[in-house]
Amino acid sequence: MGRILRIKTWDEFKKLAISLRPKSIVYNLHRAPLSKPPICLRLTFASEQTQYVFVDFAVGEILRQTKISIVDPEKGEEYVRDEDVKRFITRELGRNDLLILCPVWRLEYF
Repeated sequence: MGRILRIKTWDEFKKLAISLRPKSIVYNLHRAPLSKPPICLRLTFASEQTQYVFVDFAVGEILRQTKISIVDPEKGEEYVRDEDVKRFITRELGRNDLLILCPVWRLEYF
């Protein structure tokens, strides 16, 4: 049976992703009611029998650890652009061959 490891820092997650060379990374953007603004980014990849999960929360105009910008529309809710997440992952891991996926469904917490 597999296991799930929560990785606490972006640097540690990045080192693991570079050394383990997954074929894909899945990301989810969802609500985080205790963050200001209430946005959370979850990155996940699998290697053999282990899933590695990194979670980053919003603080002000950026995500705390990855520094990805949060868009603040004049009306409506703040959000993170999918292309910004994909560009960040590709740049940081130095991999153009990496499949970066966001599921059609998204987990929302209210």
